[in-house]
Amino acid sequence: MSAMGLPGNDLDRQTFLDRLESGDAALQALSPGIKLCTVQVGARQGLSLQIAGEALQAGQLQRVLQRRFEQAVAFEGCFAYLDGQRALVIWHALPAQRTEREATLSRMLSLANLEALDGRMTR
Repeated sequence: MSAMGLPGNDLDRQTFLDRLESGDAALQALSPGIKLCTVQVGARQGLSLQIAGEALQAGQLQRVLQRRFEQAVAFEGCFAYLDGQRALVIWHALPAQRTEREATLSRMLSLANLEALDGRMTR
């Protein structure tokens, strides 16, 4: 897998989704300090959008939390928090269907106001 998933680069998104489908650990770097990966939380496997502290925009955490609660239905199932390294993490339980996974990834990027990194949106 390429180390860098660029906007509009469907190959990296497809590789990421293929790894999810097979049950393997998956990781896709979207930009320096921003990645998508699989994360086990308790007994639940999930998708995780992780934005390293140095990649966070000023006020991004506050905007994410505000949007999450103001648009609760649109972002249902998305959980936002800071991890031990002060990275912003948006986690969602792994959907069963591939098409749901793609839509969930797009919603997670939208919640973080990172639609420009969503290869699905450029199709």
